[in-house]
Amino acid sequence: MVSSGSEESRCDIVVALTGNPNVGKSTLFNVLTGESVRVGNWPGVTVELKYGVRDYKGRRLCLVDLPGIYGISATSREEVISREFMIAGNADVIVVLVDSTSPERTMYLAIQVLELTPNVIIAFTKVDEAHSKGIHIHFNEIERDLKVPVIATAAIRGEGIRELLDAIVGRARRGDARNRLVVDYGVLEPFIKKAESFIREGGFLPSYPSRWVAVRLLEGDPRLEEILAGSGGEDVIQRISEVRATVRKELGIDVSEYLVKKRFEFVDHIARKAIVRTAIKARARFIEEVLQKPVIGPAVSTIIIFLTFFIAFALNTGFPLNIVLNTLGLSREASAVEEFSLSGLLSAFFGWLSRTTSTTLSSVGPVWLSSLISNGIITGVGSVLTFLPLIFLVSVLLAMLEDSGLAPRMAVSLHTFFSKFGLSGRAIYPFIISLGCNVPAVLASRTSIDEHERYELIFSVPFIPCQARLVVALAFATAFFNDPLSQALTIFFVYVIGTAVALITSLIIRRLWFKDRAPPELLLELPPIHSPKARVVWWLSWDSTKHFLRKAGIIIFALSVVVWLLVYTGPQGYLGPTGDVASSYASVMGRAIAPALAPLGLRGGDAWRLGFALINGFVAKEVVLDSLVVVYGGGEDPINVLKGIGISRAQALSILTFVTLYVPCLATLAVILQESRSIKMTLLAIVYMLSLAYVTSLLVFLIANAVLA
Repeated sequence: MVSSGSEESRCDIVVALTGNPNVGKSTLFNVLTGESVRVGNWPGVTVELKYGVRDYKGRRLCLVDLPGIYGISATSREEVISREFMIAGNADVIVVLVDSTSPERTMYLAIQVLELTPNVIIAFTKVDEAHSKGIHIHFNEIERDLKVPVIATAAIRGEGIRELLDAIVGRARRGDARNRLVVDYGVLEPFIKKAESFIREGGFLPSYPSRWVAVRLLEGDPRLEEILAGSGGEDVIQRISEVRATVRKELGIDVSEYLVKKRFEFVDHIARKAIVRTAIKARARFIEEVLQKPVIGPAVSTIIIFLTFFIAFALNTGFPLNIVLNTLGLSREASAVEEFSLSGLLSAFFGWLSRTTSTTLSSVGPVWLSSLISNGIITGVGSVLTFLPLIFLVSVLLAMLEDSGLAPRMAVSLHTFFSKFGLSGRAIYPFIISLGCNVPAVLASRTSIDEHERYELIFSVPFIPCQARLVVALAFATAFFNDPLSQALTIFFVYVIGTAVALITSLIIRRLWFKDRAPPELLLELPPIHSPKARVVWWLSWDSTKHFLRKAGIIIFALSVVVWLLVYTGPQGYLGPTGDVASSYASVMGRAIAPALAPLGLRGGDAWRLGFALINGFVAKEVVLDSLVVVYGGGEDPINVLKGIGISRAQALSILTFVTLYVPCLATLAVILQESRSIKMTLLAIVYMLSLAYVTSLLVFLIANAVLA
């Protein structure tokens, strides 16, 4: 904490903003501080500096706007002020701004600051403008190279502000000195080490990094020489001056020029890996005009997105191509599409692995351990890896739409409709993705730069019926409705009620939770339409996939093991691989919720069996059908099992409504927790989904019972 004696300047974290002139520092500073800007003498600094205060997550941040500089050579008054502030240790974290439209030139200052201190965050500004000019930057690659947080921002649009503030809170005073950037200065390294030894031997400037001091003195830094002389280090200055002369004599190079050259070479090395430029041509004007039309634009945008994700889901699971083929009477081809889809192949592999492991381990160890590994751990790993192709394919397609310039225009064309429900046009991406799978749809909430909208999407898109719920809906429609029209209307009902609840939930969250009546603004840079770059698409899609694997994958795996415990064990212990599921903890829970199903006319054996199936449906919605087959018997055809249960069409519609609206699956819960970063909000979401599903299914039962009686 820093205090200058006044209440306004009491800070938990002091943040210094530095960057080249015209890098966008003033704009970012004003966005971060709002109306709290002040001008005054900062503690330990003899000149007036502009600073502002921002309260964030219970921490008071004091942001100091340092003068714009090109380097820290201390040759100008601005450079002296900025460097002295950083060297004095006034700042807990230094945010160095890099202009995304000119990254190679403006990254030079960041390299110099990183040589001084590891308490640094690099914020790339004007990312929207850079994209419109065909400049694509792989920020994660730069972050890996420099080992400090790298944040992409577009201050006017508010993009990246939340991420920057989070990084500031997380980084302050936590930079490891061992990770201080070391630039390889080639032939000068032996001379730098010699100069560094002079400084260490004399014990001069212990609060400064000795390598940094050595490099600066070899460059002939007048301010540092003055400080060293004041500490009695005239002899060190003389000896380093002799080293500099030796370099000039033996190598024939100017030390200062060579050091600058090597820094720029270091920047170029990073840029070659992390920056791609696309030539923007004046073309595709026809597509731009079509997408801007008020009626045709939304229709074309929706069609493009549907076709795009049709490809992704067809490759991953066969859906909805299998439905199309079945409708055309090509059932064999439909089965082949499902069997040889990416998900089908992975599921088959893990099914084989589970069976093989079970057979092998059961002969050499306890049966329960064999079941835990084969049905719990392998199934958990399999469920994570089975999601990977879909996550990656969806990420690839989203990256292609975004990089090509189509995505922003589609968002604009659909903004009017979604704004009626407290959303922006960007919501179309997660809504459409949800039709295939809710997991990547929740992840796609990151496309929103509005914090309120992001939470709206996280908690609303899981209501959109995914392909797993479609499987359940098709089985119920086929089992309880004989004619094709009634079956089609049943499926249509599922999609209408799911979408309606999602939109209404978004509006409720915005109006009641956030007390915000205005829909989010759609601030977008409309870059020229161009062919997406494969390298850029790979960056974006692979980063997103890794993020899912690291965060959500761990949660899915853990929950899969918990589910194994519920299904394969009971009060009397392990039930065995073919044990009586009626004695499992899952069935105990099913009996516990059976009374809640009484208002739907479900009692006795039907109630607990359906309760058991609904509990297992937390894992994945298609498991509802598998569970009914297990507890009712009747072969492997879930449709025959449903026909034999003996419930009415009104009850079937009610159960189907509940299946549509309650918690989608463990994987979706995992990404809700990951994206919201709040156990409390995730639990509230579960309670809301269950309550809404129960009330809605009860209303559907009462209405359907009266209409279909």
